[in-house]
Amino acid sequence: MTFRFEKIGPVDHADITLGDLTIIAGRNNTGKTYLVYALYGFLKQREAWSEEAFFARQRHFLKVLRLSQLARDLGRSDRAQVQATPDMLTGLRRRLVNQMAAEFSDGPLAGVFSSARDAFEGAHMSVDLRDDDPSSTYPSELKLQLRHIGQFQLQYDGRQIVISVAREPTASARAEHTARLSYVVHHLLFRFLCPEFPRPFILSAERFGISLFYKELDFTKSQIVDLLQKMGTDGDRDNHAPYLLIDKNTNRYAQPIKDNIDYTRNVYDIQKARSTLADDKLFDNIRNLMAGYYRASKDSISFRSTARKRKFDIPLHLASSSARGLADLYFYLRHTATKGHLLIIDEPESHLDTGNQVLLARILSRFVRAGLKVLITTHSDYVIKEINNLIMLSKLSDEGTIEALNYSESDRLDPSSVRAYVAEDHRLISADVDDFGIDMPVFDETIDNINRTSRRLAAELQRQREQE
Repeated sequence: MTFRFEKIGPVDHADITLGDLTIIAGRNNTGKTYLVYALYGFLKQREAWSEEAFFARQRHFLKVLRLSQLARDLGRSDRAQVQATPDMLTGLRRRLVNQMAAEFSDGPLAGVFSSARDAFEGAHMSVDLRDDDPSSTYPSELKLQLRHIGQFQLQYDGRQIVISVAREPTASARAEHTARLSYVVHHLLFRFLCPEFPRPFILSAERFGISLFYKELDFTKSQIVDLLQKMGTDGDRDNHAPYLLIDKNTNRYAQPIKDNIDYTRNVYDIQKARSTLADDKLFDNIRNLMAGYYRASKDSISFRSTARKRKFDIPLHLASSSARGLADLYFYLRHTATKGHLLIIDEPESHLDTGNQVLLARILSRFVRAGLKVLITTHSDYVIKEINNLIMLSKLSDEGTIEALNYSESDRLDPSSVRAYVAEDHRLISADVDDFGIDMPVFDETIDNINRTSRRLAAELQRQREQE
């Protein structure tokens, strides 16, 4: 599928088709962060969408899928069905997804940036679904278990949708079940029709400061609660509405930054879980890159060095900026990551030296091979050049050369899995990707210019010395 954006910040038009690895490069202030924030916000909105409320506003779906009739039939006979060809469902799916995008554009989009709607006047997002074979894009079976009520099942054979229920054998369960039939029908049909958008996790460019100030943010939040509690007794209630008080005492953060703050704030509890990719040891790539690892207590996060000559254990706010910037990524890989997630990293190379930028490119490739989808924005020529090396590596059959260059099998990166874009001239331009890598002249031109200038200056200096 292709996500289409119109008038998002400095970007007039952009089409993004996600690959297993998606790269958006470009100069400063060209709208890269605007685009990834907007995409992140839409994908997060999908997670929290109210299926029944959404369908209730769509008379077309009510008519074609006979939602009310399905619920009534299910209440009478424990089984309901509706005729539905794959072509008809594909039309409904496209209509559903673009209605979701239209509603997102109308209000939540501005909210992603914690801005007023008029700041995004004319902004719009849509989704262009690929023309895959409709007969292969819909699940043949979905199940929904409601405790104390029963198990619901949706089945599709290419001709009709059948919803059935195995009820719990109690009268109270049957009564509760009847009251929730409408919800069940809407929920199952929404899951059936809506394509599986990847679940996003984002590391914003502000992640370096979050590790420093999240405790202070908690303190500010506590102060606001205390002030609100005092309002009823100090005679100030009439002069300060709660929302005005909050607005005066807090800063505005975009949704990705808020989510970063919440993740860091809750990391002590998060580390009790185990990533479904934990056995792949992806977090060890961060451990090796930083020569250290991270631990969280109820009160703080610490960075523990594994260097042989000088081991240390320090609070994260005393660690280097590079260590601070990778902390949440370490915890995510160890405790949260799931195959199919979309990992979004805004400028992953920030605060890394050039050698570590090269290693980071290899790490991103390993994420992809483990089953994560990765989207990055970048200014780094080193990251792009190493990704190009990994793409060429995937086409190389000589194992001896691979070992001699200190690569491993997990470093291979299939060019068909990569999508690349350059943000410039208020739009997003697709970059060609072939067996030799990504064609991204935005960096090559800068490097060529500085090399040309360097050669000219060296020649002039040499000529001047000869004349002296």
